Parts: sequence; structure tokens; C-alpha cells
Amino acid sequence: MAARSITWQQLHELRGSGGLLLVDFWAPWCGDCRRIAPAYDQIADEYAGEMIVVKINVDEYDGIRQREEIRRIPTIRLYRDGEALGQIVEPPARADIDDFLHQHLPCERSQRADAHVYDMAVIGGGPGGYTAALYAARAGLDVVVLERLSAGGQMALTNQIDNYPGFPDGVDGFTLAQQMQRQAERFGAVTRNADVQQVRLAGEIKSITTSEGEFHARTVALATGANPRPLGLPEERALLGRGVAYCAACDGMFYRGKTVVVVGGGNSAAADALLLSRIAKKVILIHRRDTLRATKVYHQPLMQAANVGFRWNSTVSAILHDDVVTGVRLRDVHTGEETELACDAVFVSIGRQPATALVADQLPLENGYIIADETTQTAIPGVYAVGDVRTKRLRQVVTAVADGAMAAHMAEEYLAGH
Repeated sequence: MAARSITWQQLHELRGSGGLLLVDFWAPWCGDCRRIAPAYDQIADEYAGEMIVVKINVDEYDGIRQREEIRRIPTIRLYRDGEALGQIVEPPARADIDDFLHQHLPCERSQRADAHVYDMAVIGGGPGGYTAALYAARAGLDVVVLERLSAGGQMALTNQIDNYPGFPDGVDGFTLAQQMQRQAERFGAVTRNADVQQVRLAGEIKSITTSEGEFHARTVALATGANPRPLGLPEERALLGRGVAYCAACDGMFYRGKTVVVVGGGNSAAADALLLSRIAKKVILIHRRDTLRATKVYHQPLMQAANVGFRWNSTVSAILHDDVVTGVRLRDVHTGEETELACDAVFVSIGRQPATALVADQLPLENGYIIADETTQTAIPGVYAVGDVRTKRLRQVVTAVADGAMAAHMAEEYLAGH
């Protein structure tokens, strides 16, 4: 049973009716909103009869974000007798929503150990993870995918993927992710929404501690992906949702008709600038070099966009702000001269950091990435690094799925020898 969609009027009626009410403030263009939808629907089922669980599309009602003080979406807010008890914004995992609810609605959490030993546990439900699950399941292996929120990883936040074979008109990343999950599950792979907290990779049986209990497997595919790299400025985190953003597809619509800057010069920055050029009044791309590192396919569209400007050989030394972002201070990399530039938002797109903290004390890393070659085999037998987390020259959806297929093949060989 999915969470019920309601109107602005119904929201007021439900808040006035008393009892517990959980509301997801979302919008159809928001990638994170789509990613939490499956987990939110599960919560609606689990709390049926105890709490009303609904969602409201903020795009359908002018001024709702201001009246309800919604700075970022998705915002999930809990009410009791019409009064807000608290809220969680852009939850990164189902476990974070659970923690929020249990904080305000204390009850006994069910933690159990799964005594079953899987042939393969895949940590991360991105394209590499679900390809590993697909190939392993088709080979007759018993596979569980441990994904903290929903399929796709960063791919699910990409509105249009034009370089994945088989889709001549491109494909929405979220849709492709859902298809990958369904395909793997059709052959028997099992998905568990669980936040992985600890792994023990040594030995014949690997152990994985999660928010949903303990899992055990003979092989493990690490497909944990990567996270946005911040600028590292002291005011950056405090301004998140108040003008600082890391996802143009997620937050761009908040700055329709405004002036925004994009920091970076690679493919992600170029794609963000193009997307924002269709939304914002003015887009200024700031890059520390004098030319883009992005592939040539982006250059001409950016140069031809009338509302896109460039500040070359510049870095952001400070984010100017009152309660929200008002501009940036730029430093010329050659002269050191500083200038100020007014803007309403800063979209940071300077690369990603591999999500390898879970295994940093167990596997050798290189610049934060798990050391593994094209076989995906790591330093521990039966453990494979898939996608953005491993050392490689090119990080794309197509190379992630190739890693997934290879990891499943290597796991087959390993299990056959044991």
C-alpha cells in the first residue's frame, strides 16, 4: 500500500484532526524524492493503524514551501495533534527515517541475525551492484543486495543518461535503476533495505552488521559508490539547503529565474550547468583552469547557451551569505587577486569521494579507492570491488555494470574452488 497523496486543504484537516501524522513534502522533479518513495511506502504499510502516512507535492501549491518553511526536499515531518514533533530532510537511508521515527515514537526495534549464509552479498544497489546480483543469480547463486534506500545510487539522481547502450533517446537514471533491480530480482536476487554499519571480510564466511541485523555470505561485492566532494569551506555545511547544493537535478528548481554558480570543470559540472541553464536566469561556471575538462560533447552547447558565463582560472575562497547565500568570493589562481560575485546559489560539482570508510581498515586503498584490477578481486579472497569504489581510469554506468558482471564471474570461480 503506497502512502496517500493529499491536497493542501487535506493537510490542514489532518493536522486539525489530532493523532500522529507523517508528511512527505516532495516534488516529481526531485531525484531524492523518488529514491525515498519505496521506503516511505513501506513505512506506510508498517505503521498502518498507528499513524497516518501521507505525501504532498509542493509544486502544486504556490507558496507552500515558504509557509511550511521547507528549505530542501524531500522533507519528512512528523506531527502529533497538529504540532510538529520534528523532521528529517533528504534522508540518505531507510535506517535514518527509522531512527527519526524511533526517536520521537520510542518502541522496541527488531534486530535479528539472519542465520542464512548467502553465496553472495552485494553492498550497494547501484548499477554495478545490481548487475553483480543479476549475473550471480542467473548463475544459480543465492544473492542478497543490501541497499540503504533504493536502487541506482548516484545514477538514480541523473535525469537523462545518453551514453548507456541500448537507449537511443536516452533514459532517466531512476527508471533504469528500477529496471535493473526488477531484472535481478526476477532471477532470484533478494533486496533488503538496510544501512550497512560494519563488515568483517576475513575468513570463509563474511559477516555484515546492518540496521536490520546481521547477514552472512561466502563472497561480498562492494558496490558502495561515491559521494559528492565538498569545497571544504567552513560555512559550506551550514548553508546546505540555503543556497549550497550538490545536485542540480535535485535542487535546481528552487532557483528558477535566479542567478546561480556551478563550481567545477568536469562532465558533472558541465551537465549541471546545462541543466540549470534551462531553469535559472543566469548560470556562471567557475573553473580553476582556463578550459573545461569535460568531454567535447558538452563544450558547444555550453558556449552557445546565452545565459551561461564562465570565470576561468578561479577558485571559490568563501561563500558570502546572510541567512542564505548571497554570493561567492573568487580567487584568481595566477595572481591571487580576489573578487566578489553575487549569486543566489552555489552548486558544487568538483568530483566525488569513494565511500570506502567501511573497509578502510581491512583492504588496501589508493587515494581512497579500493585497490582492484579489471577482475575486481581485492586483497581478500572472495571480496570484490565494483564500480566507483575501485581503482580505475573511467567511472561510468557502463564500466560499473562491467565490473558487476566480472565480480559475479569471479565469485563463481571462487565458490567452485571452495
